[in-house]
Amino acid sequence: MQFTAFSTIVRKELIRILRIWPQTILPPVITQTLYFIIFGGFIGSRIGQVGGGGYMEFLIPGIILMAVITNAYANVSSSFFGAKFQRSIEELLVAPVHPITIIAGYTLG
Repeated sequence: MQFTAFSTIVRKELIRILRIWPQTILPPVITQTLYFIIFGGFIGSRIGQVGGGGYMEFLIPGIILMAVITNAYANVSSSFFGAKFQRSIEELLVAPVHPITIIAGYTLG
């Protein structure tokens, strides 16, 4: 029963993300591009070498990880708030589903 609940939540979240992909993908891409231009192009040309490598080599992993963490949190929290406002979260909480299954489904979805 827990696997059915988990797979249903994951499927629902994947369908939601695929339905609103322009809102999920485009803003982070635009934001990261601006970060690369501003910090990498304008400021990076003045800094030079950082730890034996170029400033962009130092900057890229941090900016990409920042985008991944921010968007992962934003997607899960917006999904929870959407379920709260649509009052579908109450149905999920009343069902005999373990809370860890619900959290894992929303997180992996």
